[in-house]
Amino acid sequence: MNDAQQRRHARLRRRIGIGIAGAMLAAPLARAQMGALVAGPETPVSNSAPVTFLADRVSYDHGTGVVTASGHVEAWQNGHLLQADRIVIDRRNDTAVASGHVVMIEPDGAVVFARHATLSQGMKNAVLHDVATILAENGRMVANGARRYGGVIEELSKPIYSTCNLCKSNPKAAPLWQIRARQAVEDLQHRVIEYHDAQLEIYGVPVFWLPYLSQPDPSVKRQSGLLIPGFGGSTHIGSFVAIPYFWDISKSQDLTIVPIIATKAGPVLDLKYRQAFNDGKLNINVSGGRDRYADKGGISDSIFSSGTFDLNRNWRAGFSYNHTSTAQYLNDFRYLPNEAFLASNAWLEGFGRGSYAKIEAETYQGLVASISQNRLPIVLPYARYSYAGAADSWGGRFSLTANAFNIFRQSGTQTRRVAVIANYDLPRQGPDGLLVDARLRLITAGYSADKLNQQPNYSPITTSQTARAIPIGAVSFAWPLERDAGRWGTQVIEPRVQLVAAPVYGLGQTRTIPNEDSLDFQFSDANLFSLQRFGGIDRFAGGARVDYALQGAWYLPGGAYASGLVGQSYSFETSKLYPPDSGLGGHESDVVGRATVAPAPWFSLTYRTRLSHRDLSTQMIDSYATFGPKSFNVSAGYFYSTTNSYYLFTQPGPPPPQYFQAQREVTLGVSTTLVPHWSLTAGVQRNLATGQFDNASIGAVWQNECTAVNIDFYRNFTSYNYDHGTTTLLITVTLKTLGNIGFSAL
Repeated sequence: MNDAQQRRHARLRRRIGIGIAGAMLAAPLARAQMGALVAGPETPVSNSAPVTFLADRVSYDHGTGVVTASGHVEAWQNGHLLQADRIVIDRRNDTAVASGHVVMIEPDGAVVFARHATLSQGMKNAVLHDVATILAENGRMVANGARRYGGVIEELSKPIYSTCNLCKSNPKAAPLWQIRARQAVEDLQHRVIEYHDAQLEIYGVPVFWLPYLSQPDPSVKRQSGLLIPGFGGSTHIGSFVAIPYFWDISKSQDLTIVPIIATKAGPVLDLKYRQAFNDGKLNINVSGGRDRYADKGGISDSIFSSGTFDLNRNWRAGFSYNHTSTAQYLNDFRYLPNEAFLASNAWLEGFGRGSYAKIEAETYQGLVASISQNRLPIVLPYARYSYAGAADSWGGRFSLTANAFNIFRQSGTQTRRVAVIANYDLPRQGPDGLLVDARLRLITAGYSADKLNQQPNYSPITTSQTARAIPIGAVSFAWPLERDAGRWGTQVIEPRVQLVAAPVYGLGQTRTIPNEDSLDFQFSDANLFSLQRFGGIDRFAGGARVDYALQGAWYLPGGAYASGLVGQSYSFETSKLYPPDSGLGGHESDVVGRATVAPAPWFSLTYRTRLSHRDLSTQMIDSYATFGPKSFNVSAGYFYSTTNSYYLFTQPGPPPPQYFQAQREVTLGVSTTLVPHWSLTAGVQRNLATGQFDNASIGAVWQNECTAVNIDFYRNFTSYNYDHGTTTLLITVTLKTLGNIGFSAL
């Protein structure tokens, strides 16, 4: 071959597209084009089109009908490509033999290597020797030989499969993990691989054997078949094994079936169903079986379900239903361990320009033995609407919120309420940078209540029907003063004052107005300037008051900064409506403050406090600090309060002694990714008031290109359902493209 021919061959080879031999094998060999080189892949072809190939040399024996192509042979059809050093084609018997660096490249990216390949029956059948295949997701498979039938089924002899990279210094060494089997069958049409007499090897050492194992082709995201079993041990259910099966029902539906067999409980069947719609999605998780806490011969069960559906551009609906027969069942089988309650609801919500509406119903199931189910509320319905208008010609904005709800308790107050809250906010800028903000708010609400003498109100009366309107007016002044300190950055000092006026409401309202949204209260810098100090509208002290604070910040070059606030409030009327020792109620409030220091991007500290206005003794501390970069980060927190609001509404009359028992808790956490392939976390929470730990946890994740190992240890020292705390160890091994192997111990 002269130089001109060689250059021509090189140009044609560069025009060849990449593919696989799968579809090419179906083309009739008798129509293969031979002799002079023909047009490249840009020529339109079909499954019945002739096979086109390139070769350095081609010879044809007219007597035997044998075509021999040698020297960089490349054959393609419809994006499928076959390469070999030599291909011998017997036209009369419709067979072909490829030898020497045989490569078959498929459209999905899979590459098959072989030392020798024999093709027949219109090239739908094939026999390959010394096979190696590169699949998607870094998957690789080698086998002594392979036999393909009809272009859709391929049998492999003594295959080995893995997604792990080989050791660069010793490529002959076994990878981290591999599947070795006596035989494998690959369904090329349905893209599934089935192993017979398979064993899992770790660094070449067998650790797990299965008579049968199937997996989807790595290029397939969803495929029906058995998943890798999970196994482990638990002090609650004993030794157990879970054998999951994934059912790909359709492109929009799937079901995972997990039977669980244990020595102390079970059997248990767990079903996870998912479905996607054009306008929504649905998830249902149902499980049931024999548990140690069930009645003799009885069944424990649980269901967790949710759905969201778009009705049109502006409206959507949804629901969630969560329930269990016993809380112990969830703890034993690790569904939702140590949860205090389960919530279920159904809702409809709409979105408009500047507006939002939602109506829902909600129920609760208590999971803590100390909470009686008949004391939990049922909310049916709860309707909300909010609207925010555009700025008017003065720059003010009008907004409105409305809500209505009905709360039912078998044992406790039953409340019906309708409320409308209207707001008008007018911000203005005065001389010398003075910022003025005038606000008006009108709260109107109507109430109807039964069993007011029961929890959580404990009123001296039983029933009430009443209504009230609360007008509130406020004007605030802020004067930010900024100083450019040159290389020392920028300093800002901002004095702030707010005047609030509203009618006075005393303890008398607690007799006739039920309290549903103002049960939890904490006075801090967060609500110093709030028009409503309580979280809701059911409790309101009112009166005239002045809120004042001094806040400032120092911003340094390079991103370092420090900011802080110290403030107080003065009320012209006293009120006994606020909880004892809350920092409010007298003329002068406690002093609240906040300070944040961040001298570098890898360190920050936030300290919030409340000090007694009498002697500046500490009443509350809430601090949190982080230290170090993302690769090694330490976090710590400390909380202190002289009261515990959890006990505030547990009984009639004054708060119980537990309310005045101080809370002191400290938390510490560490996370690091400094060790290659490892991510480590640890955390602990200790109750300094009792001298005991609340919980402690350790987590470790190791991963590389083919494997991930998750180890999670959690110790809860707080008693749930009188179990004296729980200890949990979860170990999950993820083998890329195969699935998870799970182990847990409690």
